Amino acid sequence: MIKMYIKTLDKKLLTLLILALIAAGTICGKNTYTVCLIYSHFPCMYLNNIYLLLLYQQMDKFNSLHHLIITRIGNDKFYLYSYFLTISNALIYNIVIYVTYYFYFGSIPKETVSLTFFFMILNLVIACIENTIIYMQLGKKKQFIYLVLPIVINLLFHIIFTDLF
Repeated sequence: MIKMYIKTLDKKLLTLLILALIAAGTICGKNTYTVCLIYSHFPCMYLNNIYLLLLYQQMDKFNSLHHLIITRIGNDKFYLYSYFLTISNALIYNIVIYVTYYFYFGSIPKETVSLTFFFMILNLVIACIENTIIYMQLGKKKQFIYLVLPIVINLLFHIIFTDLF
């Protein structure tokens, strides 16, 4: 299953995502961790959208392979493992961003610790919801709505959160 998972990754999008993550340190400038993570548009507009597109492409490749895998491991296990991989992707992706930003911008300022952790947890929940929506295309024909809806949710979450706090 792990070899199949690696084969389904779009190498160009993965490279673009890694380069964008590396560039985040220079694009956000010399701001604090909280400002760059929450109020900067770079993580929401670029990193998250590239990640969602990568996941969307991956689910499309899972669709082309799912008949072969279902005959080996069964229908229920295939969908369970695929969902587990999808949610794991969201958690790993967000943790990588949080750790990378820590190395770029240092620790979280004391006056914004609670806001930053609240954002991190809420962002993880939203990412899991977005990944679940993309996961819903598994077993169906490729439809653009499964990519547009998570991107719109991502954008609305970012706009609403930055306006409220």
